[in-house]
Amino acid sequence: MKLQDQIINRGETLFKYRGQMPLILLLAAIPVIFNSSYYNSIGVELQSSFQCTAIFIACCGLCLRYYTVATSPDGTSGKNRKKQVANELNTTGVYSIVRNPLYLANYLIWLGISIYSLSYILIAISSLFFFIIYEKIILVEEFFLTKKYGEKYEEYSLKTPCFFPNINNFLPSNSKFSIKKVLREEYSSTLSTIMSFIFIDILIYYIFQERLYISNTTLKTIILSICIACILKLLKKNTKLLN
Repeated sequence: MKLQDQIINRGETLFKYRGQMPLILLLAAIPVIFNSSYYNSIGVELQSSFQCTAIFIACCGLCLRYYTVATSPDGTSGKNRKKQVANELNTTGVYSIVRNPLYLANYLIWLGISIYSLSYILIAISSLFFFIIYEKIILVEEFFLTKKYGEKYEEYSLKTPCFFPNINNFLPSNSKFSIKKVLREEYSSTLSTIMSFIFIDILIYYIFQERLYISNTTLKTIILSICIACILKLLKKNTKLLN
């Protein structure tokens, strides 16, 4: 098998399981935080500043996901895992400034979670892991889009950056912002982001305070987040309210 075919096959496998990648990051966080977090080395105010910045970065990632999903036509920008789906080529809205807005959003979320750990090693590992994995996934998607749309995609890719946005290229989206689409599609990514921050928070406290502690606020946040996600999932599967 040619090297290109091998890379594409690996990319297709990674594409199918890309939703499980954050779990690997969270598992890696356990020994990394234990050995490299600056939790006990910096003051409380600096800790809070870093962690508030981390939450802000992750929220930017979530907002980018919301905007991308809310302004994209059906049959695009989805969570399909079995095969590539692109009923039309997105070239307006956020796709006019960057070709892979959802993956950029995912990286911002990963980056925020990593910064929250106060471990520069985890930041480096998660960033390296992200770019190694998503480089192959993007290659597979671009191969698919080139095959389907040919010269149209070639022209689009020449003027639109792969990962770092060019705001000057912005064109208004052809689709109206749909809050229902956000509620229908993004409850799981929101829940996983919230739970990831809580996991890192509990892990840091356990490592450095040597006891397991979950505050009432944290517990209420967990329960509320899960309840909202379950309600939205039920509405999505059993009703047409979010259509």
